[in-house]
Amino acid sequence: MPEFCQDCGAPLAAGSLVCPACQRLVHAKELAELAARATATLAVGNIEATRATYLEMLQLLPPGSSQFQAIAAKLSNLPPPPGEPPPPESPPWRKLVSSLGVFGALAWKFKAFALLLLTKGKFLFFGLTKIKTLLSMLASMGVYWALYGWRYAVGIVVSIYIHEMGHMWAFRRFGIPATAPMFIPMFGAFIRAQAAILKPSEEARIGLAGPWWGLGAALFFEILSQIFEQRWLSAVAHTGAVINLFNLLPVFGLDGSHAYTVLGRRQRGMLLATMALMWYLSGETMFFLVGLGATYKLFTKDLPEVDDESIFRQFVALLAAFGLLSMLSSHWDRALIVGA
Repeated sequence: MPEFCQDCGAPLAAGSLVCPACQRLVHAKELAELAARATATLAVGNIEATRATYLEMLQLLPPGSSQFQAIAAKLSNLPPPPGEPPPPESPPWRKLVSSLGVFGALAWKFKAFALLLLTKGKFLFFGLTKIKTLLSMLASMGVYWALYGWRYAVGIVVSIYIHEMGHMWAFRRFGIPATAPMFIPMFGAFIRAQAAILKPSEEARIGLAGPWWGLGAALFFEILSQIFEQRWLSAVAHTGAVINLFNLLPVFGLDGSHAYTVLGRRQRGMLLATMALMWYLSGETMFFLVGLGATYKLFTKDLPEVDDESIFRQFVALLAAFGLLSMLSSHWDRALIVGA
């Protein structure tokens, strides 16, 4: 196995299947050759040679990746070896039940978000009753549509909208009037408070409400991607995670800067360490950018009189969640797709 990634030059640990820096498949060249061999043997009806090649490919692919699943599916579709009875055919309803089971398990794991969705679901549609919000959403959707296609455009605009409605829900929770979301094509969206926010604790919670709801949207798209095996949904989930992570920058009036109003120097240092750790583990460049802002805020003098441990824990949880979601949803579009 090569000691360094052929694309980015990053060092590779023994037994690595994916580059930790650029997410390239380490054995991409060998996999391409094996895929060509499998195609050739299958074309001439040599099922056993094709089966052996697919099994060899699975050894070089990270389990759980879309490439692994694609080869495993091809392997299962091959005729059984001579003398072995064919596997019983699963009824169509079984896959549906299985998918519902996965969705239910994930919904239970994130039951707080599921409960919020059920109890506050109607609130999500409130912004769509405002003509300025609706027209600006359509304008943004049109720009993304022209660049990336209609499915991705709809997914991204919906993700941004849910993020903003999280802020709006928090404004209402604290009795602060605010405008409906207004979209700016290629720059996201914003909500403007119509009264002063007097308490730093309220400002911090309003700031983090957007990323929390944005996390829920990204998880929703990733769950749909896993159930229906639609890669574009995973791309929307990954982009949504990156956008919400960017909003945690503690500068420029972004959501992270509002949370930092109640965080002391010790907490800011621990957040910076968390960002560095998540950057190392996920390879997501946005953690580096957010870390630069956190480094700057480590030396500013805008420290609170009392530190807010609840906001600190929420911030850490969001960083970890977006890091894990980024790793989960980006593996297929960063790696070479071989034999899929």
